[in-house]
Amino acid sequence: MERRGRRDKAGCEVTPTAHRSRMEVSQAFIWFTVKARQTGTVFNNLLHQIDVPLLRCAFNSLRNSKAKGVDGITKTRYGENLEANLVDLHARIHGNRYRTKPSRVIRIPKADGKLRPIAISTIEDKIVQRAVTMILETIYEPIFMDSSLGFRPKRGCHRAIHRVCHLLKDGQRPVVIDVDIEKFFNSMSHGKLMEFLKLKINDRRFLYLVGKLLRTMVREDGLDVVNEVGSPQGSIVSPILANIYLHYVLDEWFDKTGAGHYQRMVRYADDIIFCFRDEDKAQEFKLLLQKRLEDHGLKLNEEKTKIVLFDKGAHEAFHFLGFTFYWGKDREHKDCLKIKTQAERFRVKLAEIKEWLKKVRNKVSLGNIISELRMKLSGHYAYYGIETNGKTWAFYNLCLRLLFKWINRRSQKRSYSWEGFLCMLKQLPLPKPFLANKFSFAQDAFAFAI
Repeated sequence: MERRGRRDKAGCEVTPTAHRSRMEVSQAFIWFTVKARQTGTVFNNLLHQIDVPLLRCAFNSLRNSKAKGVDGITKTRYGENLEANLVDLHARIHGNRYRTKPSRVIRIPKADGKLRPIAISTIEDKIVQRAVTMILETIYEPIFMDSSLGFRPKRGCHRAIHRVCHLLKDGQRPVVIDVDIEKFFNSMSHGKLMEFLKLKINDRRFLYLVGKLLRTMVREDGLDVVNEVGSPQGSIVSPILANIYLHYVLDEWFDKTGAGHYQRMVRYADDIIFCFRDEDKAQEFKLLLQKRLEDHGLKLNEEKTKIVLFDKGAHEAFHFLGFTFYWGKDREHKDCLKIKTQAERFRVKLAEIKEWLKKVRNKVSLGNIISELRMKLSGHYAYYGIETNGKTWAFYNLCLRLLFKWINRRSQKRSYSWEGFLCMLKQLPLPKPFLANKFSFAQDAFAFAI
């Protein structure tokens, strides 16, 4: 699963919450957050919430390392005359003179070898996207369901993984539907999304601003193309819009028609797992799901969507958020649920380490290489360091082999024997695998209602 937004302590990406420091937002926005907790409220005048304090808060929440847009302006440069820039931006938004600039498109590799397009907005567009995101989060967080765990405050990948484990560990829901929505972020209907937004928002000017952000042009190979469908990945506002879309298309629908004691759903953005007791009901539900998605402009990826008979002792497995779920044996030779790094993700991460070592081996000092590799390994363990996942040790050992190989190719003369290499690591140690996310499958630490 490719991550969007800033990272939490466990390495999972979460969308920044709208509940900022009281020193950063206006009193009006604070009262707005209180009103938003009344779940039946329909908001008639939202655009006035986008004031200079909120724009300043949005600017401060952006990372300095954010990539530059088509105008080449960095956060640091924009901040040199911040107050004047924010006052001008505020005036243009409220005077209907704000225009988005094209988003620069780059492509990053996916685990399956394909490329994923990422849209990089200008710094000013990022500020507006962040401000709109903060408002939408405040409105929709009170009504989002517990089954939705992606890009939400105080939630994340590991909580979703934990919930799947809790639903499957007792073997009472042995039929799993592993759902993949084909090109979801590029397929959301703008018309349908606006209909959903109007259920809670009755401010035409604010909806028009959201529409501008959706229709932002993308620039690829020198051509500017208007975005007529979907919300580009990389846009700050895309995750909250995706959650709103799937809340109405999927979450509410499943809660009303499909939920039951033996039927559960876990959703992390567009990565979705359904757990059923009976295979017949699962087959029937898959057809209903396919029809439901097609009615809202979406399509199941038939190659990746599958029904898995996940009985205890079964040899079948499924993947979710970069992990493989399967049944194994514990120390007492009893069947137990286990998870490990998905093979495709393992290979991709290892290949990235290899290519990086090849690239930097002659450009930086050995100490800097070790320091950077130390951070890469720690980041890997922070996400994949889960109980029963022995592949973190395999990853560590293979990284050692790759490091030994490529530092010995810094010149024609071999730098280290294996024994000398191990002695060097005593002076410049690399972190060994650790359990960053230890939880018990026997007890639900998050107290999910199942």
